[in-house]
Amino acid sequence: MVVTALLVLAALVLPGCGNAEARARVEEAVGIIASTQPGLEDLLELNERLNTLGTRFSNVDDTIAEGKSLAELALLDVEELEALYARAADILREVAYMGGAGDYATYARLALDAVETELEALEMNRRLLTAVWDMLDVLPLAESREQLDYYADEIDRLTGEVSGLLRRGAEAAAEADDYYRERGL
Repeated sequence: MVVTALLVLAALVLPGCGNAEARARVEEAVGIIASTQPGLEDLLELNERLNTLGTRFSNVDDTIAEGKSLAELALLDVEELEALYARAADILREVAYMGGAGDYATYARLALDAVETELEALEMNRRLLTAVWDMLDVLPLAESREQLDYYADEIDRLTGEVSGLLRRGAEAAAEADDYYRERGL
């Protein structure tokens, strides 16, 4: 009878393989990460509108004004997302090094990789938006396409880096999610 009671107790405790505090902190971090979804969607929409900027207006001044407005809004999204991801990263770091956190510590390290990659992507996006802003400042003064080539090349390069980081972050997030499900956390 005692052995049966211990086995039942072990079955209730083992699926989490960590303490209640670790679980609560992981759930808090996951909640923060989930709360970034609307901001990420808005940022992607603004970036898409920036990609089609030159097609909506025939007047350069209107294009510049809209571009700067979109870049400014996107930078606000980046700032908000960075703050949320930084908060989630702090919590995940805490759990990763928490004594007795078990599987939650491992999950926290996996999730932290995804969050840190997302923070890198946001920083790269900030640099991309700054390059767009700078190009818009130079646009009215440019006398030839060659004068704008630097900005066009930089924007293409940064766009590629952001895309690569987002792919890497998605892969890391999928790995963390798989671990979370497999361990029944």
